[in-house]
Amino acid sequence: MTRCHCGNDLPYEKCCQPLHLGEFAAPTCEALMRSRFSAYIEQLGEYLFNTWHPDYRADLTPETLAQSGKETDWRSLQILASQGGPNDSQGSVEFCAWFMVNNELHYHHEISQFSRVDGAWVYTDGAFNPNKKSRLPGRNDPCPCMSQKKFKACCGK
Repeated sequence: MTRCHCGNDLPYEKCCQPLHLGEFAAPTCEALMRSRFSAYIEQLGEYLFNTWHPDYRADLTPETLAQSGKETDWRSLQILASQGGPNDSQGSVEFCAWFMVNNELHYHHEISQFSRVDGAWVYTDGAFNPNKKSRLPGRNDPCPCMSQKKFKACCGK
């Protein structure tokens, strides 16, 4: 069984895909964050656009969002903290999203803000690299690309 892109143990078909297909809405901010990460990998610009608060989209389009998924080699998502459940109206998720550029591992560290619009969670905005600390793993740490190898034997080469 292949794990979902978002890092949950379920396969994509039982994890993020039902959200992408509109079968149900994300019950928590974390579930929406995970589904958005998977949507970037799947290049689902329409889903990303529809789960972005209309007041914060600026000049984004579904096409530009899908294109950004094509241009980035996303590897894994690490949730560091999460607030915002089924009964909340505001929430946040702190995460690191790992990606490769020129055969080097990089990360996008953000604290994302979410709110409810018509009963559904939507992304509003976020603070990038909020604590200014490097989060690259040590040589003997598990590789964040989810390969099950040590960092030094995988993306840390």
